[in-house]
Amino acid sequence: MVRCECGYGIIWVMRTQPLMRRRDFLFAFTAATVAGISPAAVRAAVPSSTQRVLWLRRAGTSDEIAVPFCIDGRTVYYPGYNAICWLMRDRHVAAAEGYVRIDIVEIEALWEVQQALALQGVRRPLIITSGFRSVQTNLATENAARNSMHCYGKAADMYVDGISTRDLFDACWSRAVSGGIGYYDSHVHLDSASRRWWVGDLAVPVFDPALANIRGDSVVNA
Repeated sequence: MVRCECGYGIIWVMRTQPLMRRRDFLFAFTAATVAGISPAAVRAAVPSSTQRVLWLRRAGTSDEIAVPFCIDGRTVYYPGYNAICWLMRDRHVAAAEGYVRIDIVEIEALWEVQQALALQGVRRPLIITSGFRSVQTNLATENAARNSMHCYGKAADMYVDGISTRDLFDACWSRAVSGGIGYYDSHVHLDSASRRWWVGDLAVPVFDPALANIRGDSVVNA
């Protein structure tokens, strides 16, 4: 890890790792799924698990942070939380309108996904293409839902360098805390609303409907 300083104080940025082949990723991910690895087990596999550090980069900018939003495993650590909210702001409007409180469950979901990837040897930032959206930004966004979770600070669109959107989708789907998961060619949508999934501009992923019904998941095509 590399020690860096920014406006939010001292942060730690992890060095990137070599690209993982999909075959290796799927083998490791399937093994973890078969073994029934839980979010608690994922945390246990990561050093300093009570300090939850989220590593984010904003697409198209030089903004990148690796900050803790929780340092005791129980409560919100606001210096780090505020930095995450700032990175995920609506950059198309004034800061007074675009900088809002992001749902802490959404941040927890992003962290869970990052830990699931880390468990498979993928240690790279989640690259955010869209976080909070003001109403006007959402209206100007092609194919955006009118009542998008982005407008409530409960959603993020993201990708990870070197990882396919299908593999990122799988990582999101593996986390119980994940809500809505949208699968697109260039990114994955993750929100903290009800558990569901849909497909944007790619072929429908293969899932066992019976398993989805047993778990109480809903299958939605957008």
